[in-house]
Amino acid sequence: MNFLRNLLAAIIGCLIAFGIMFIMFLLFVSLVSGAEDGVVIQDNSILKLQMPQPIKDYVGNNEADPFASLFGQAQGLDEILHAIQVAKTDKDIKGISISNNFIMAGLAQTQAIRKALKDFKESGKFIYTYSDFYMQKDYYLASVADSIFLNPVGGMDFKGLSTEVLFYKDLQEKTGVKMEVIRHGKYKSAVEPFLASEMSDANRTQIKELLSSLWDTMVADISEGRHLSEDNVNSIADTLGGRSPKFAKASGLIDDILFFDQYEDKIREAISLDSIEEINYVSLKDYTKRSNKKSIKKGKEKIAVVFAQGEILYGEGGPNIIGQGIITKALVKARDDDKVKAIVLRVNSPGGSALTSDIIWREIELAKAKKPVVVSMGNVAASGG
Repeated sequence: MNFLRNLLAAIIGCLIAFGIMFIMFLLFVSLVSGAEDGVVIQDNSILKLQMPQPIKDYVGNNEADPFASLFGQAQGLDEILHAIQVAKTDKDIKGISISNNFIMAGLAQTQAIRKALKDFKESGKFIYTYSDFYMQKDYYLASVADSIFLNPVGGMDFKGLSTEVLFYKDLQEKTGVKMEVIRHGKYKSAVEPFLASEMSDANRTQIKELLSSLWDTMVADISEGRHLSEDNVNSIADTLGGRSPKFAKASGLIDDILFFDQYEDKIREAISLDSIEEINYVSLKDYTKRSNKKSIKKGKEKIAVVFAQGEILYGEGGPNIIGQGIITKALVKARDDDKVKAIVLRVNSPGGSALTSDIIWREIELAKAKKPVVVSMGNVAASGG
């Protein structure tokens, strides 16, 4: 009898010990996971939107994305847009601060971020922006903010768009080195600098149309964001009305002229902090670690987004190269997935190999036979792109 009692006690003791060990293991895993996260979002936090690195459309950091393994690891436009969307409904994020943000992105990408910020404001949360010097594209992004501030000895580049083309025909004649090029079509102007000494009428027309379209879009958005007429915005650019902080404020391009510590006082006031309290900033890099794990839209049916970015070259391809290998795999995977109801092909490419472009085109045609395929053009979609 004592033997059975002791045996039962031993078994129960072992079970309790294993149970305690299992609980400790779970706690350990939780702590390690939290340490890897390295991000604690406190109440009354401010998302610090700084993007110091070049921005690409997609870089595959989202572990839940089935196409993530096809690309290298870095921060991309998709992460930035998703982080802003998540922050919109995050109760711990009270606003966004954009400061000294020399954005390295194309105008299409900048516009996409600006639209996401505009949507963020619909939550009732604020966006403040500050800079020592606003480049024109940075100001375009900043113009969506509730308030814009500039350093007292800072400046602003706001003068419209222009472009220049270098021509090499005379250089070839002087050096005896001649480029052998093939050109088809009067608007195919990539090789024009090697064939002429000045811009053709066709090329001048298309460049003018492109710049006018881009500038008109910027003016319309800035006009809406700053409550200025489009004629007024154009006049400010023509007369360099933002060339100094005082002129910029008088023109209505900015709200006030402040030093950075005074700007932070504005933020403290907006989130009801005392002047001696520290502002709890959350960097975009840290916040994306959290936002990437949160899905805003859920459902069984999905739309696959296939990113084609970079020069088009024959081969497998990579983060900055469009090759038939990676793109074909992604298209086939999306085409054969019954949960994917449509495919969006995001193109950001100056062109390249005609053969590779044709192979990808054929795969798109096969995908179209099974489900809708829509093309979204990024900063550039030229030639093979």
